Formats: sequence, structure tokens, C-alpha cells
Amino acid sequence: MNRQELEARLRQELAIPFYNAKVAEREYSEAEFQEMKAELKADIEQYAHDYVNESNANG
Repeated sequence: MNRQELEARLRQELAIPFYNAKVAEREYSEAEFQEMKAELKADIEQYAHDYVNESNANG
């Protein structure tokens, strides 16, 4: 899949409609997509966790 297809699938599967991946214009394998998806999902979950913890700490 190319960069545009990769971005479209990430947007759809992770429900982030305005996401634009900062990746090279090349062909990506399904394994590379799954790895990127897992990393992005983990980053989003960590960000949400950190945000909630900081919000609770600030009252």
C-alpha cells in the first residue's frame, strides 16, 4: 500500500479522521502497517493516560 492508503487505513481503523502520517512516499507491507498501527495506538493511549494524570494532579 502507498502512503495515502496507509494514512486512510490508520484514520479508519484508529478512528482519528484528521491524522496525517509523517512517513516516506513508498510502498508499505501489511506487517509494516500493523507495526505502525500498534505504535500509534500505544502512543495515543499513553498520551491519554498522561493527560488524565496531569489533569488530576492540577486539580
